[in-house]
Formats: sequence, structure tokens, C-alpha cells
Amino acid sequence: MKATVYYYLISTVLTVVTFVVASKCRNNILLKITSALMGVGLFVRHLLAEDVLSQVNNLETTVDFATKQSIVFALVLVTLYFAAALAVSLHPFFRMASFDKIVAVFGTAAFAVVFFALPQYITAIEGAGAIEQLTVRSVMISVGTGYGLGYSMASLLKCKWNVRTNALSIVAAVLAMIVVNIPNYALNAVVGTENVTWYLDDFSQAHRIGLYFGFIIPLVLYLVLKNKSLRTRRLVLLYYALASLLIFSNDYRFVDMQRISNLPLHLCHTAMYITPLCLMFNGKKIFYFTYFINVLGAFIALLIPNYSNSVATSASVVLFWVNHYQAFFMPLLVVGLGIFPRPRLREFKYSMVGFAVYFVVILFLNALFANYDASVDYFFLNSDYVASQLGNWAENLRDIVWTVEWQVGDKLLTLTFYPLYQALFFLVYVALALGVWFVYELGYDVAASWSDIHSRNKAYRADCIAISSTLGGKIEEPLNMENTNKLILRNLTKRYGKSDVYAVKDANLEVVGGEIFGFLGPNGAGKSTIIKSIVGIQTITDGTIEVCGYDAKRQPVQAKRQIGFVPDHYALYEKLTAREYINYVADLYDVDKKLRDERLNRFIKLFEFETAIDNQIKTYSHGMKQKVTIMAALIHNPKVWILDEPLTGLDPNSIYQVKECMKQHAEEGNIVFFSSHIIDVVERICDKIGIIRKGQIQCVKTVKEIEESGVTLEQFYMDVVEGSEVLPIAVNQGVKK
Repeated sequence: MKATVYYYLISTVLTVVTFVVASKCRNNILLKITSALMGVGLFVRHLLAEDVLSQVNNLETTVDFATKQSIVFALVLVTLYFAAALAVSLHPFFRMASFDKIVAVFGTAAFAVVFFALPQYITAIEGAGAIEQLTVRSVMISVGTGYGLGYSMASLLKCKWNVRTNALSIVAAVLAMIVVNIPNYALNAVVGTENVTWYLDDFSQAHRIGLYFGFIIPLVLYLVLKNKSLRTRRLVLLYYALASLLIFSNDYRFVDMQRISNLPLHLCHTAMYITPLCLMFNGKKIFYFTYFINVLGAFIALLIPNYSNSVATSASVVLFWVNHYQAFFMPLLVVGLGIFPRPRLREFKYSMVGFAVYFVVILFLNALFANYDASVDYFFLNSDYVASQLGNWAENLRDIVWTVEWQVGDKLLTLTFYPLYQALFFLVYVALALGVWFVYELGYDVAASWSDIHSRNKAYRADCIAISSTLGGKIEEPLNMENTNKLILRNLTKRYGKSDVYAVKDANLEVVGGEIFGFLGPNGAGKSTIIKSIVGIQTITDGTIEVCGYDAKRQPVQAKRQIGFVPDHYALYEKLTAREYINYVADLYDVDKKLRDERLNRFIKLFEFETAIDNQIKTYSHGMKQKVTIMAALIHNPKVWILDEPLTGLDPNSIYQVKECMKQHAEEGNIVFFSSHIIDVVERICDKIGIIRKGQIQCVKTVKEIEESGVTLEQFYMDVVEGSEVLPIAVNQGVKK
């Protein structure tokens, strides 16, 4: 009796049993265990021996494959089996609507095709002889096919079809699953290498295209996955890592690793195992080793590949690029997509310690195993491959040799080291890893900025549509026409990150046009936080800000046009002259040329700037730079002028000029809002004051009310910040209990 009968019998029994158990089983633990065992069996079966199909070249028929069509069909079967088997192995651990449908539909279809073509699939793996006589791998294939088909059919039965999912996304996901599981020998089997003129080395066109894809693939994956759930991101990356490991194993099966020089101990080889294991078991500490070390090594390897046959369709070349693609961009994607957090200095230090241990172990194994196999060269520490890429100076370092003889039984072993070359190799690699880390962080910051800008623009466009509908298309008008001369804070709350401490909590405030409002409070009380929230430098956690009737969150551009801001730490373009800088700011606010010249001339006279206005800002003193900041803030005649500690470091004459400017601006019906620690100045020029302590506004009073109470502003301030003055009073007039 042919072995095919037994294969079908095994597969059919497993299909029925698995379908019955999986369709009725409510214990997800059992399904996790059985599916995990299927995944382990898939890898073990794959590692046991080489696929017969991998020996086919350029669609040449053989004893096992009588026609070209049978070769192509065999490749399809191999790809479908791996794609579906990996999905079934992971499915119980990632139960999501879209993945449920992928396993239900694609899994059932793929395993059904394999089931009905089981002899052809077994022939592709084991050869035609396996059809006549049972083999271990063929039995494992039958078991895996039966389990996969039964599980997928049960998923098809239990799938919730009323849950809406994007059909196009599912189709794209299935196609991607198929592509990443195409075996590395597929191109060689179909095209061969004899007539191919694309060589992936020496920065040829093909080599450069390969390098470009090393950046294009992760960018596409990032853009596709960045808005998906964390579970989806982890699933996709883990699936890709396992599929790549399967392909990588085509050259590192059990029989291959019996040769010492072929053990997967090269630096980039370790990434193929570390990445999927870390994704499966949340191994953060081990992961950062591959993040700092493997990525750099893989990138260097992609730049200067070390294969003997560089033809693009060669199975070994395809495997090389699959290996180094994963080692290069997978760790970056894992961090970029938030699977593991961005590392700190501590993780870098641990990674370098891990690298040092790896380096020393590999040095010893290289020296030891070279006695048994001269071709041993893990991480290129034995040979001059890396040195030859750098020039004679690097090769000369290898002239310093240290040998140690070691008697092991009857054999005298000679351990050869190149201390100067290998020590420098290690130090340079650590330095490069540190530099690459800096590049990583810069890239992540840029990506985060782009993402933030995109999110803000999206929210802004949505707000514009809503506001346009509310205002009948007049989007430039204030939402609240009754408050066009007011600055209002309602329950303003700000918390940084995930901190439990609020920088500002439920701040309520109202300032009317024509008032000079002094904002007082000790350092760290929340003054600058509120000011930065008003001017739009930072987002708020809760509450609303209304600037002259404009909602600062929903109408940010219109609100900012009403504000002139003088920060506590100014940042000027110091290679410009003051006139050039102020004109630049005026251009941002679309200030008419005639108006800006009139205002600028008035400010030049007020601040006695006639001789300095056309000098470069870098030549100015601190006080002069502060005056330039003030002139730039007022050039568009803002309705709300906000100053954060504007008098710090100014001489008495400059303080007088700034105070006069504040009074004049308020007399024109505008709001002047400034924070200060100089109580005397606040008392002399302010109409109203507010005091904040520990993120909460304690009181808002007029200066006249304080004077009538019989205490100085200084004493009143000290009573409030020390907690002795606690009178229940409404916003805009009094102290908050």
C-alpha cells in the first residue's frame, strides 16, 4: 500500500478531531498549547532536512518534478503551507476580528489546497520516494495539515461575520503573508542564476536598489501600522520575524550546523533568533542588545556583503538579504511602533556589557574551533575581511599576534589572537553603536514631530469644519462675540505625561480689555505653564481658553493673532538686525507696511534705539535684546499682550520704558498680562492681580481692594502663598479656599 494512503488517513483524522475540539472548546489555554506545539513542530520539521525542491534550477525537470508546472505548483504549496501554518500557530494568542477572518478564510483555503495536493507537497519536501514509503517529515506534514485545516474550519464556523472589518486590508495582509513566506530558493528554482546579470555587490545598481528597499520596507510598515492597536503591531512584527526565521533556517538546518563553521553565531545571525523570542516573551533586556548591536552590524553587512556568488537570484544571496533586512530594521520598528520603549542610557550600558561578553566568547570560540575547521570566522574576528575593506593600516594591526598553546588530551591546540586589532575592533564598534543611537533618537524625534503635526492638522481641519458650520461659513469670526475684549480661562488643567501631579488644576480667570493684570506666585507654582498654554506653546489636559472670543483649541490660528508674547527666555535670530527681525515678525502677522513703519518708529523713539536698530542682534546686551522682543511682540498691535518675567535683568531706565509701554498699551483698550516677582512694580502699575500656588489660583483681586483692606500687596501675597489668607471668594474678586 502506498504511503499516501496513510498520509491522508492521518491528515483526515486530525482534521476531524481538531475541528470538533476547536469548534466546541471554550478553554483557550488548550488551543494555545496545541497551536504552539504545531508551530514548534513546523520549525522542527523544517530543520530536520533540506527541501528537495531547493535543488531545482531554472525550472529544469527532474525525477521528482516531471513538468515545469509541477515545480511552480510545488513552490505555491510550500509558500501557502508556511503562511497558513504560522497564522494558525499565532491565532490563539492574538484574537482579533481581522485576524479571525484571515485564519478562517485564508487558513481554510490554503490548508484545503495543501490537503488535496498532499502528495505533491510531500514530494516537494521529501521527494517522490516519500510517496511509496513513510518518512518522519512526511508524517509531520500530514499532522500539521490536518491540524491546520481542522482549526481553520472551526474558526470559519465561529467567526463573527457581523463585526465590520476592512476587506481590502485583509486581502493586503494575506498577500503580505504570502510574500514574506516565499522560500529563498524560489527565484533560483524559477529563473536560475546562469543568465542573470544583476549582482548585489560593489554598489552596483542592483546592490543600491537592495539598500533602498532596506529603508523603504520599514517605512511602509511603519506608516501602515502606526495607527493600529498595539496587539496588531506586535502580531505583524512577530509574524514577519518568524517567517524570516523559517527562510533563514534553509541554510541552518540541523545537518548544516553539524559543521562548526556553519553554526549561526555571526552577530547578524543572533538577531534572527533574538527578535522573535523577545516579541514572544516580552524580553526587553535581551532585545536592547539586538537594538544597539545587531542593527549596526547588519547595516555594515548590507553595505559590504560577503558572499561568494552575488547573483541576485541565488538562494544564498536572497537568504543573506532576508537575514540582514530583519537584523537591520526590525529592532528599529519594534521601538518605533512602541512595542518596547525607547532605551535610556542604562539600557545602552547593559547592551554594551552584553556585547562585551559576546565578543569575548566569540574570540575564544574562533581561536578554539580554528583548530578543527580553518574556515571558522564568527563575526569576522579571525580573518582580515573587515581589515581589508579599510586599507593597509588596518591589516597592519593584525601583525601583532598572540598565541596560546593548550593541551587537550592527545591534541595540542593553538589559540591565535590579534590583541591590538581585535581590541580596536571592539572599541570602534562601541563608538559606532553610540553614534547610531544618536541617529535613532533623532529619527524618532522627527517622526514624532511629523506625527504630532499631522494629528494637530487633522484636528484643526475638523474644528474648522465644525466652526464654519456654527458661524455660517465665517470661520475668522470669534465663536463668542460677547467676549471680544476678554481673556478667559475655564477650569484649565495641565498634567505632564502620565504624572499624577497636576502642574495646573482647575484654573479659572477673566481679564478685561484696558486692564494690566499681574500674575504672582512662587517658582514652580504654575505661572509659566498657564502662560504657555494661553499662547499655544503647549497643549492643555482639560478646560478651555478663550482669547478675545476665539477658542484657543478650536481656533488656534485666530487666537494666536490676538496675542503678543514676550517669553522669559527669548530666542532671537541673532544674525539679523533688529529691524530685519521685527519686519520678519510683522510679515508673519500680515502687518501693513505703512502701519509697521509707524509703530516701529514709535518704539525706536520710546526705547532710545535710534543708533542700534540696524546693528546685528548678536551685538546687543541682554536689555537691548529684551527690548527687541517687546517691539516684535507689539508690532501687530495685539489685543492681548503677555509678558513672562519681562523685567528680569533690566536696568532702571529700561524698566521704566517697559512700564510706560505697558500702560500705554492698556490705555488703548488692550489686555496686558504679565508675571513678575517684583512686587513693587506690580503694585504700582497693575489694576488687578492673581496669585497662584501649587498649580491652583488662590485669589484674583483688584489692587484697590487690597489697599482698602489695610495691608500692602507684599504682605497680602505672603499671607496667601503661606496659606494664612483663605477667604472663600468668587473668581475675579478674592481668595480661593
